[in-house]
Amino acid sequence: MANIREVAERANVAKCTVSRVLNNSDKVSEKTRQKVLDAIKELDYTPNELARGMFKQKSGIIAMIVPSISHPFFSRMASYFEVELFKRGYRLMFCSSKGSSEREKSYLNVFKTNIVDGIIFGASNLEKEIYESFQKPLVMLDKYLDADLTYVTADHQQGGVLAANAFIKSGCKHVIHLGDVTPKNILSYQSHVELHRVLTEHHILSEEIDLPLNDYNFNMFYDFAMKILQEDPTIDGMLGADMPAAAFLKAGIHLGKKIPDELAIIGYDGTYVANINTVAMTTIVQPLDEIAKEATELLFRQIDGKKIESKEKTVKIAIRQGETTK
Repeated sequence: MANIREVAERANVAKCTVSRVLNNSDKVSEKTRQKVLDAIKELDYTPNELARGMFKQKSGIIAMIVPSISHPFFSRMASYFEVELFKRGYRLMFCSSKGSSEREKSYLNVFKTNIVDGIIFGASNLEKEIYESFQKPLVMLDKYLDADLTYVTADHQQGGVLAANAFIKSGCKHVIHLGDVTPKNILSYQSHVELHRVLTEHHILSEEIDLPLNDYNFNMFYDFAMKILQEDPTIDGMLGADMPAAAFLKAGIHLGKKIPDELAIIGYDGTYVANINTVAMTTIVQPLDEIAKEATELLFRQIDGKKIESKEKTVKIAIRQGETTK
């Protein structure tokens, strides 16, 4: 395999000139640039990305930390980020914290080197001071810690209102909404707040239930759903992330409940999981493509040293009607 020295010899230029051509420098004449490109083609030379990164003081890699790589929401989100980053000539490093602050710290210690140029936090379990002192561009997803930290979120307040209105139209009297044990400063928690507010105003029983941590295992969600629905047959409405919502749909059908007359179900996220049952779920859709675009733009404005007018960005959210609400 050819190296940069051989390319330089073939083109009869210095190695630094080859590097300038590889990095699209405007300090090379068109005649010299073409000589180098011809040599690269003749020798079938593939530039070493890490070496190029060192030359530019950039690695061309963006890290993304999420709670779980296997979770449909985060894997789908990562796919949109991968597309946006690839457009800019960057690659994505996808990491899982599994809800552990120690795992997140270990990643951050590695990222302090030049291995990445920026970080997208889909999981953030540490104190705000750690993020504030981190000397690299970053964007938080769905979490507000401090005015100095850039973040992107969906309009979860609107998501809660949309879900509440769907339950009201379905004639529900006792709605449960599934949360988890994560801190309540996660911005998606606003969907629970607004859902509860609207339902209470309409004299509908609203009950939040925190799910046990189970690494997003569908069978465990199903067992949990069977237990809850059997213990309290008055439950006639349920809101949760797509996967537990799908588990409740399966459990409800297994228990002979008429969907949506006796049990209305709304998923939250809008992933493919909303359609894995024979009955398509109504779901609150987070626009992951827009979230990825906005977060990528904010991240690269930091990388390029450009001014950021606002360090917060909220994207619209919508409801997709299925067969699990009226």
